[in-house]
Amino acid sequence: MMTDRHAVIWTRAGRSPIKMASVVATARECRITYTKDFIDSGLPGLSLLADPTVVQQGTMVWASTESRPLPPRLMAMIPPNHAGNLQRRIYAEILARRATPPAPGMETEWEMLILSGRNGIGHLDVFSNDVEASAWYTQVADQTVAVLKKGRSKIWAILKDEVGQHAGNHGGLADLADFFGPTPTAGGMITKVLIAIPDRPAWSGEFLHSGSRTKRTPFVDVIVKIEEPQYDGLLDLESLCLNVHRAAGFDVPRSWRQDIDGLRSLAIERFDRSKEGLPIPFESLMTVFASGSRRIQNSQDVMWIEVGKMVAKIGRVCDLDIRKAQETLFRRLAFALMTGNGDMHLDNLGFLGGKREVFLSPVYDPAPMRAWARHNMRMAVPMDFEQGRPIYRQIADTATSFGLSASQGRDILLNAAEATKDFCEQVMAMGNVPEARRQALVDVVTGERKLLCKAFP
Repeated sequence: MMTDRHAVIWTRAGRSPIKMASVVATARECRITYTKDFIDSGLPGLSLLADPTVVQQGTMVWASTESRPLPPRLMAMIPPNHAGNLQRRIYAEILARRATPPAPGMETEWEMLILSGRNGIGHLDVFSNDVEASAWYTQVADQTVAVLKKGRSKIWAILKDEVGQHAGNHGGLADLADFFGPTPTAGGMITKVLIAIPDRPAWSGEFLHSGSRTKRTPFVDVIVKIEEPQYDGLLDLESLCLNVHRAAGFDVPRSWRQDIDGLRSLAIERFDRSKEGLPIPFESLMTVFASGSRRIQNSQDVMWIEVGKMVAKIGRVCDLDIRKAQETLFRRLAFALMTGNGDMHLDNLGFLGGKREVFLSPVYDPAPMRAWARHNMRMAVPMDFEQGRPIYRQIADTATSFGLSASQGRDILLNAAEATKDFCEQVMAMGNVPEARRQALVDVVTGERKLLCKAFP
């Protein structure tokens, strides 16, 4: 029988760290209670749907299931349990070193949360207890770039081997565990590490632990995506798509595409950090929707036409420009369709900020995954297409669920096609991407453009 487990949630979203809540997890439920000091602080709480001024010190109860033992916001902080996830393998190595490693299942997932639940995406930090929290916040990270350069090549070389082989080489994992320690996690299929890099136009591989700063060189927090052999050319294609979205006027973080010691990487500036390095609340649409409805477990549980309506409902409980958010979401879909990004699921869309001011998050994962046959789907969030009606007329019609008219939806789709008219030519010019992948992506995008022209000749 599972014993009760206790944790605390802190945040440094304000000028000073403050305890947000206490957590108790049992076999049947997870209970979270805000502290009075936190409620009085006026800071954003656990979720947009868990407003401290409304909940007060009443206990929030989440009925646990085997697949979702903890609230969605906490589950999102645990690295996915699949063999290719590098961070999970690092955590597994750390846990395996304990005199009594945790048992598989909830015990391991809980310990993973305690290891990974600080300085991650968003403003929540999870600790075993308040003493551990206080000790962590008082640590002073003042590494130097010179020291970092000394061990840089070894770390990137180990990362290259681990990502390339997924071998679970305990020697390599042990070295990574020693260097990175319990690093914060970032979800998704592609291997990612959260680090800080020098804040300058060019990057040659130097880095510090996430959140670190030096007195001499300005650093910026980034998410670094690491290319895996089965996705040869992906990061060059994603870098192109980031540029396409920038040129179209979307909010897109800075990025650095770099080959480091034979390892292909793409660093993207973290938009959940202020200029002063303070965390900004972030929640994916997935965790927000799942917090509001137990039927939602993944992106396939929500129809595309529901997304716009759900965003409108969320706008009733926070200061969100509903119309702008809805229109931006529809524009993002249009550009995803015209660039072969069939992976625009609910975890790749999110809200940034708290109840008093919240925005749709920037574009941060526009990878054109349809270049790979196993990911070749038009939309990650499903639509019920009717036989006999032009597909893009049906997509345009869904604009009415996003505060727009069908004709406005049509115009957005056509404008996206015009803005990306050179996309296929740009893809074919990318010599670092295998020809088969370039051709596959161009074929997909060309097919979508033909369907759009057929719907609106």
